[in-house]
Amino acid sequence: MISLTAWTIKIPPSLERQRIVDDLCKSDRRLLVLDTCQRLEIFGDLEPIQGVQVDEQYRDGAAFERLARIAAGLESRILGELEVLGQVRDAYKRFRREAAAHDLSLDRYFQAALALARKARRESGIDQEIISLSGLAGRELLRRVSPGAPVAVIGSGSIAASAIRHLWKRGSCPIRVSSRCPDNAMSLAASVGGFGAGLDELAPLLEDVEGILCATAAPHPVLYAHHIEAARRPLHIIDLGVPADCAREVIAMDHVDYLPLEGVEAKAQGNLAERARRAEIAARIIREGAEAWAAQAR
Repeated sequence: MISLTAWTIKIPPSLERQRIVDDLCKSDRRLLVLDTCQRLEIFGDLEPIQGVQVDEQYRDGAAFERLARIAAGLESRILGELEVLGQVRDAYKRFRREAAAHDLSLDRYFQAALALARKARRESGIDQEIISLSGLAGRELLRRVSPGAPVAVIGSGSIAASAIRHLWKRGSCPIRVSSRCPDNAMSLAASVGGFGAGLDELAPLLEDVEGILCATAAPHPVLYAHHIEAARRPLHIIDLGVPADCAREVIAMDHVDYLPLEGVEAKAQGNLAERARRAEIAARIIREGAEAWAAQAR
């Protein structure tokens, strides 16, 4: 049987998250690394890794089921949300690019888990009439700001990129982008006719903006009071960071209209009982599929 392990891992604040993720992806270990704002999980034939604290561990069939459940949106804060399926696909593409040729067994494992997640979504209908987290955040920001007012997105990961596309397609506002990596920020901004910069230029980038959407994976706040001194008032901020991307001093400002991740999620909780019913169907499909996969893999 293929030896499979899944880890939900916690990186100590003293370690730089992106460096750890890059090291895992580029190491001789053949791993699928799922790095999002809300989770960091790795899948493969794992052995202890120095400096990485494991919160939860799953083996073999349970690891297969774990990946399928994540991709189906069953482990998300918003049941059935669409964003995570794309994030798992991106993680799989990176695995394919860097490791799949050396481990066809793991490649088949990841393909089967993704196929099972898509089947569970399709047959349960869990994601019917569900808008993605980034779509909800973008829609809420557009509802709050004046038509045509400049807005900024802080972050360049998958959720930030999706939010930028949503703002561009459904709004008429100029979009500015900032992230830890200036090249990523400028590339994303250029794709929607805006401009970007690194976090070290955040204050001038936020001059005259009326809305800010934060979506980074930083372990600490990235937006402070001095960054928004020249922004418009009132200033509308949607914060999808976990932990929050905004410092407490920003949240407490009288002229700041602040909506945290929990507030965005609350707007997605309509028809919760029906979605919970569909989630049970999706979970059963995945559980049965994982059992069948485990039996076949023996």
